[in-house]
Amino acid sequence: MRIIIAILCMFSFVQAQSIKQLISQSVQNHPTLKTIEYRLSQMDERIRLSQNFSNPDLSFTINDIPFSHPSRRDLERMQYQAINFKQKFPWFGKLDARIRYTQAQKNVILDSYDAAKIKLAEEIRMTAYTIKEIEARIAIVRKYIEVSKQNIKLYTSYASSDSQSHTNSMNASLLLTKVKIKFANYKAVLKSQQAKLKYLVQRNISHISDNLMMKQPKSLHYYLSKLEHNPLYHKKLSQKNVAYTNAALLSLDTMPDPYVKVGYFNRQNFDDYGSITIGASLPLYGSEKLKTEAARKEVLARTSATLDYRASLQSDIESMYAKLIEARTIYMILNNETLPQLEHMFELTQASIQEGGNLFAYTNLLEQKLDLEEESISIKAEYLRTQARLKSLIGEI
Repeated sequence: MRIIIAILCMFSFVQAQSIKQLISQSVQNHPTLKTIEYRLSQMDERIRLSQNFSNPDLSFTINDIPFSHPSRRDLERMQYQAINFKQKFPWFGKLDARIRYTQAQKNVILDSYDAAKIKLAEEIRMTAYTIKEIEARIAIVRKYIEVSKQNIKLYTSYASSDSQSHTNSMNASLLLTKVKIKFANYKAVLKSQQAKLKYLVQRNISHISDNLMMKQPKSLHYYLSKLEHNPLYHKKLSQKNVAYTNAALLSLDTMPDPYVKVGYFNRQNFDDYGSITIGASLPLYGSEKLKTEAARKEVLARTSATLDYRASLQSDIESMYAKLIEARTIYMILNNETLPQLEHMFELTQASIQEGGNLFAYTNLLEQKLDLEEESISIKAEYLRTQARLKSLIGEI
């Protein structure tokens, strides 16, 4: 039996993983990231495609078909059969402009990929801390269920000789009911969060090895100094670059691409001959200039959007940092002041009960102690979740 228990304990230890391990494994295997990886791979083909010429035109012509003798091809010199080949040649640096534009588009997808990894890591942290919070709440509630059961027995023993103890017993039973309802709710929430974590890491996780430990927060300056590492901010910059390279590409369209057309003409009873045509489309109506001007305004719009997002990001960091400090302050008050005082009151109440004191005050104090212990766990988990959001905002996995 001891061997079996030891094996089960070892198995449980092996199954337990840290949050960092979960994130590391998930960013390698999650299907959401695989989807973006395939889109990135597509962009390699698009980059190669940007360097291709447009497809040539090939045509076959039969000229001068007399209605009186449609099958006769030897009546005059103007009768011929011709094959023509036409190819447009991009120039004025248009091929280079195309590849810069396509590469800029790829960078947007690459930034989206980085942002998705950061978001995935954030979701794993948030879910893992919530699971640890709920597990801690369940442990506290389970303890209070046992305490409430013991109190009911105690109050029941007094009820035979004291009518007030009967009321106390009912209050204790009511507290037990409340605690049992909490226990059931927490169990349901725990299953929900475990299912979410299973999706995020793409497998079952039996135990998370990290504890809810609150460490000294880093300075606000630290977070603000790393603001520009945010992948969504990089994405905004890349989108601005897409607009810029598109405007540069469209500006080149004001200079039309030349084309070369060559033909071979075959005649019966007369010499064959060839032809060469060089031409270009004429930008007479100003369409290209209008498109270029619209693209330039899009660059200005993207520039403004980037500046706005940077300011919004700074505001989010400052707001989250304020919540972080608030959570830490509340936690310190609860654990250094409120809970020790309540514990002292609890001891005094227990002593007064032994001397015949009011049991109702004890039950009421027990309920307050349960709420404050849960609040302490909750605020610690919220501190860690806020820290996870701050990590995301500065682009840390």
